[in-house]
Amino acid sequence: MGRPQAMKVSVVIPVYNKGPFLREAVDSILAQTHADFELICVDDKSTDHSLEVLRTIQDPRLRIIELAENGGPGVAANAGLDAARGQYIVRMDADDIAVPERIALQVAFMDARPELVLSGGRMRLFGAEDETWNYPLDADACAAQLVFGVPVVQGASIMRRSVLEAHHLRYDPAWPRIGEDWLFWLRMAPYGRMANLPEVLVHYRRGPQNIAHGRDKAADTAPLQAAAFRALGIPFTAEQLELQLMGSTLFKRKPTPAHVGALRHWYNGLVALNGTLHFAPEPAFGQRVEQQWNKLFHHLPRYGMATAWAHMRLSGQWPMDRVAYALKYRINARLGRLPNG
Repeated sequence: MGRPQAMKVSVVIPVYNKGPFLREAVDSILAQTHADFELICVDDKSTDHSLEVLRTIQDPRLRIIELAENGGPGVAANAGLDAARGQYIVRMDADDIAVPERIALQVAFMDARPELVLSGGRMRLFGAEDETWNYPLDADACAAQLVFGVPVVQGASIMRRSVLEAHHLRYDPAWPRIGEDWLFWLRMAPYGRMANLPEVLVHYRRGPQNIAHGRDKAADTAPLQAAAFRALGIPFTAEQLELQLMGSTLFKRKPTPAHVGALRHWYNGLVALNGTLHFAPEPAFGQRVEQQWNKLFHHLPRYGMATAWAHMRLSGQWPMDRVAYALKYRINARLGRLPNG
């Protein structure tokens, strides 16, 4: 038998041990201003009371899928995608809170932009820390960002289901349990464009319940970055992979002036290579590379003034605000005034 009555949106929430936060997440979806949706919660064999929380919710829009064994977030997401009936798939994390207009804003955006296969928006963090995560708005900037990381945050994403079905796109169960969104977006990228709304769509709960909490981010990111290079057809060595991580401020060793010079050479080579392979649009890619390069500077003074000066020399400029920042950092370091970490 085929799927029952179609609808505009299927919201998919993979659930694993999020009992204390789950009801608030579900309620934020059930309170959406957009009415035409179903909510699919996939319990990934939770060992806490998550499933009991779901069973107490009496709402005809909620569908609960119980997995027989724990397969990870990608496997749980696939179960939700397989069951979905909506024109669009909205992803949501089980411990976050959607703003009331989230689905309405995203549906209107996707309806008006048929070339998009994926879009998202901003996330505001709360819990252990408070800040806002911003993502590139236009499609060219999103395509350029794919070389460095996710252009769309998964917990605030909406996907066009017809594209997923036409090209049999699903999460690979063999992928790492952290960062599977980057790999899935790379899998989707050949079939359409990606963009973001400027609005905050989700309040993201930051704390020890997050799957990445307390982990070695450099170690987790290295295989993902390597997979991204391979997916985009970018040749690389182990040393170049380490440089790429360094450019993302993920240091596997203390950076030296020589490392900074090697990174500048790698970035110049990437831009030149893009002129041949066209793995990202220009000028967006060149701009993204320079953004990454400039952002690195503020992480270098802690490793010595020579390393910071090397960055400014290779940048071809000595702006007074950077000189002052580096000097102030080193003075505070000598006086023991730096924050922990």
